[in-house]
Order: sequence, then C-alpha cells, then structure tokens
Amino acid sequence: MIRRSIASAILAVSLGVGLCGSFAACDGSDARVGVDEPMHVKSAQFIEGALPGTQPGTPGPDDLKVTSISSNNRVVLPGQAGKKFEGRASQRATGIGVRFADVGTGYWVFPLGAPDPQFPGELSWGADVDFSTIVTQTPGFHPLRVVAIDANGVAGEQDEVSLCVASAIPDNLNSCDPKIAPPDVVVSLVWDAPMDVDLRVTLPGGRTVDPKHPLTDPTADGGAANPDIGVVDRDSLASCVEDGRRRENLVWQKRPQGTIDLYAQLFSACGRQATSFSYVIYEAEGEVPNRKLVEKKRFDGRLANTLSGNESEQPPLYVASYTF
Repeated sequence: MIRRSIASAILAVSLGVGLCGSFAACDGSDARVGVDEPMHVKSAQFIEGALPGTQPGTPGPDDLKVTSISSNNRVVLPGQAGKKFEGRASQRATGIGVRFADVGTGYWVFPLGAPDPQFPGELSWGADVDFSTIVTQTPGFHPLRVVAIDANGVAGEQDEVSLCVASAIPDNLNSCDPKIAPPDVVVSLVWDAPMDVDLRVTLPGGRTVDPKHPLTDPTADGGAANPDIGVVDRDSLASCVEDGRRRENLVWQKRPQGTIDLYAQLFSACGRQATSFSYVIYEAEGEVPNRKLVEKKRFDGRLANTLSGNESEQPPLYVASYTF
C-alpha cells in the first residue's frame, strides 16, 4: 500500500496533475498536507511518514541509488526560499524522495529528469526548496536524506548531506561554525500576526533607528561594516508582503554603552486587528569557541489596530528601557 502511494505520487507529479483543485489533490486527499513542514519542495507531492529505503550505510539494490547530491552551499537561512539542490540517480529510478531525518512528519516525492549525457546510465534530478522558520527553531546541523525510488515504489539506500540551519537571531553563522564569534548584542523584535510592525530604538544620544533609518551612526566611516555601528537587519513584512520572518533585529558587533529605549510601531495593519510581540535582548557570553548569544531580558506586549481613514502608521508604543 505504501509503495503504491509512492508510485502514484510520482506519476501524479510527473503528469502535472497534483493541483486538481484548490485544496484537493487528484486522489481526493487534502493538498494542504505538508504546509506546516520545515521544508517545501516545489512541484512535489508530500507523503506522511518515514522516508522509504534503507538507512545510509545499509546497502539497497545496486541499480537503485542516488549517485550525486549538490548545492551551491550547505547553509539554510531563516525563511530561505528557492534553494536549489541537484544530482543524479541510477536509471532504474523514476522519482526522488527527500526529507530532514530529524525534523518534520513526512517526505516529498518528485520525478527524475532527463538522462545525463556526461554520466551514461544515470538520470538527473533537481529540487527547488523553500524552508520555513519552523526549522530555524533548532539552529545547527540537520541531516537531509535523499533516496531513489522506482516505478513500483521500491526505494534504495538513502544518501545524506548535512545542512546547517542558521539561527533566526543573527549570530554571524556561529551556530554553523563555533569558531566564528557572534555579535556582542542583538535586540530582537518578533511578532505573531502578518502585520507591518517596525522595531524602533532610541539611543543614548537621542537618535532613533528603525528599518528606514537602520544605522546607529550613519556618518561613521565604514557604515554598516564598522563593528562599532549597530545595524537594523531588515524591514520585515514591508508593504504587507509576507517574508516568513516577522522579526527585525538591531545588531551590534561590539557592545554599546548606555541606556536605550525600546518602541514597537504598527506601520501598517495589513487588514489585521492586532498582534502580540516580544522584545528580546541577547548578549554574547563565554569565549570562542564556546561564545554564544544568551537571552538576557524579554518584554512582551500587544499592538492593536487603531488606524483609520488615510492613516498609514500609528504612533510608536513605548515598551521599556534597557541599560548596557
């Protein structure tokens, strides 16, 4: 039964019939299955359960293998979309299955491509993958497993590559390489509804930084590359365009001095009524390679939509002060 469903999934995707209805697949199943997974493979079918085939290092059929896996790098950024993977498989295979070994509830299946002229007897494959912020809840290394599947749903030996999932809190990729020191301080604003909320921080000298004014000192030499300068990393949900983040961070590579005032501003309600938010202060502790960002203080709050008429933004809400 499992093999038949795998074979049917490969056939459905290869024929382009996986989108027969708004929410129903051609076999009557719910096409929304898989939307809450840590990864989503475009033009692929999601199947609940463990990846079929034998574990890496346990031989399967000699003529049913993934022979190559490659990507431009092995780092997954928070909310990254369109990351490309490609490779080859033996000619007996008709499809490829892929999933994280340690997170998620199922795997994605998609058909193989054309024969690879440089490798006789092998077929090419490619995957266009979006990663949700679910996987960034556990930054660090995660094994991605890939398996070749034949027309009868039989799977071979799984192959594996280790991907490093970067932290949603900017850490200079310290979660991927502990020899890299994280920033000294990160001030992070995160919220739970798809509304355009802006981080606003008033500095000891009176300057206010936000996504439209991202540098704590725009006149300093080196700009954002100057380690003494704090930088707001993004304007999340700008113009109400969902980016999978709902987070903005003010990052200092070197620890600042003095007291800062934290504000949250509803720049655009995006048709929603309210959102809960948290301001979190992270400071680096320890020595490399054990130096990590540690949560020092959290301030929770809520923003309600009071905009009316032609108003595009409401006054910033004072949240708290924090002294370094």
